Amino acid sequence: MPAIPILPSRNLDRTAAFYSRLGFDRQRRYPDYLVAVHPDFEIHFAGGGANAPIMLDPQTNASACYFRCSDADILHRAWQPLALPRFSPIEDRPWGLREFHFVDPDGNLIRVGHPLA
Repeated sequence: MPAIPILPSRNLDRTAAFYSRLGFDRQRRYPDYLVAVHPDFEIHFAGGGANAPIMLDPQTNASACYFRCSDADILHRAWQPLALPRFSPIEDRPWGLREFHFVDPDGNLIRVGHPLA
């Protein structure tokens, strides 16, 4: 089983709307928790509810996760027109991965990549 990241959110409704633009289905929503599923991966978010407000500064948030997929180029082409914050070019990295990244509204760094052949 793969690991599933749990990232912070100041507003779970806004987070669900942001990730739905990327093809994540809003699978389960609880007062203080969100589960979002993409055909290639799953991500969870905590906080942002009336029962568990969190103090989170998107400018200093150090939360991040990495999604390994079968073809990062396909996702990069699909998501590029969405004008995501800090959306990077896709590049072959010296550590053997082809990857790109963006930042969500809460400052969570999302890296996406696949192994180079």
